[in-house]
Amino acid sequence: MNLRQKLLTTFGGLALLALTTAGMTVWAIAQWQSSNAQLEAHYERSLLLQRIQASVFRAFKEVPDAVSGGDLDAAEEFDAFLGPIETDFERWAALADTAEEEQQVQEVRLAYQRLVASAQQVFALVDAGQRREAFVLLEGELEDEDFESFQTLTEQAIASDRDYRSSVHRQVQRTLDTTRIVLAIAAFGTTSLILLLFAYLASDLFSPLREVKQALEDVTTGDFQRQLDEERADEIGDIHRAFNQMMAALQLREQMAGLGAIPAHSEPVWQERPSRVTLHRLVSQLRSRVTQLNSEVNGNGATAVIPKQELIQQLDRLLQAVTRVTEFGFPLDLNLARTDIRTLIYEVLLRFHDELAQRAISLELDIGPEVKFATVDRLKLREAIGELVRNALAALPEIGGRVGVRANLSTEGTELLIEVADNGRGAELPLVSLESEDRPGVGLQLTRAIVEQHGGHLVIDSQPGVGTYVQMQLPLRD
Repeated sequence: MNLRQKLLTTFGGLALLALTTAGMTVWAIAQWQSSNAQLEAHYERSLLLQRIQASVFRAFKEVPDAVSGGDLDAAEEFDAFLGPIETDFERWAALADTAEEEQQVQEVRLAYQRLVASAQQVFALVDAGQRREAFVLLEGELEDEDFESFQTLTEQAIASDRDYRSSVHRQVQRTLDTTRIVLAIAAFGTTSLILLLFAYLASDLFSPLREVKQALEDVTTGDFQRQLDEERADEIGDIHRAFNQMMAALQLREQMAGLGAIPAHSEPVWQERPSRVTLHRLVSQLRSRVTQLNSEVNGNGATAVIPKQELIQQLDRLLQAVTRVTEFGFPLDLNLARTDIRTLIYEVLLRFHDELAQRAISLELDIGPEVKFATVDRLKLREAIGELVRNALAALPEIGGRVGVRANLSTEGTELLIEVADNGRGAELPLVSLESEDRPGVGLQLTRAIVEQHGGHLVIDSQPGVGTYVQMQLPLRD
């Protein structure tokens, strides 16, 4: 698991716990609001029913007064007390949420209607002068049956609402307890993840970064032997590997920079220098070419056998080769600058415009739209691209052939890819060891040195009779 995945996993866990905490909080609030609304509704139901009960009690106090004859307006007062009860019944019925509550409403209403009907019958008997019959009805059916039934049903409904409110209170309490437990677990998990994150950052990130910082400080003091652990598979491991590669390049540069200061008696050390082999190979090729040219001009003391113009051209090629060896044969410090790669490639191809036209060579150029600027050594890169084009032209017949030049970015967008291909004669041996008939075979060796000096790679694929393909892989720098 790389560094990004580790951090995403850790922060993803924190985000999940945060969402869980927020979700539980919202759920608890919603449950509390719902429960509170239910409690308020049942409180109102109880109040309405109690008001109905009180109104009925006050109204039915008028019935005995009418029977005794002491209150002549008892019937009118009875109707006045019962006036608001119907409205209260409607509101009470509207607050019924369950089937049980709806059944309670129907039972209480029926009991109320029977009670009112019995009271109306008593008032009718009183108006007819049958006070004895009215008294019997009052003492019997009205008070002992209808009124008792109404009172019992209303008390049961009030008690049922009270029990329901107690149940809601218990449910709210269980919800709060569950929420507390979940929030406690989430808080514990969040704290644990934060501690793990700090431990991870301290041991797996900050410590390696401090090690890299110390290694860089050692380099500033001249210690080029420092190496970092390359076993990690994440971005820190990539940094360590890049640091070790940088150290290897710096050690090589120090070795090559010290060639001129090596005394005569230190021949064994000089022999161990890897640049000595490259330099001797280049010089040997130049010496061989000079000897060949000298034999062509003054073969066996005879008159020159090649025209003057061709001699001048060959001397010019030899001079160019010597210049390339002296200027680009050693990995001197790069003069990095922001360079327009498209313009640079056009400048290189303009050098070969006349030769391409004279030899009827087809040029295929493809520069991707994403190729714009790169931080490179402009002069060295221009020379390296020119060497690739020269080798491609040297591999083609005198007339005809194709050369392709392409530039684009890698799939990851981290490397600049410059490719040169031809359909010339190709070769079985590595292309860097070839030597053409027209000039010393030093170009690709210098090109490889320049590319590697930029921290890149040179890929060569050459097949006899098919052609040669060369790719420069240069890292993009900010």
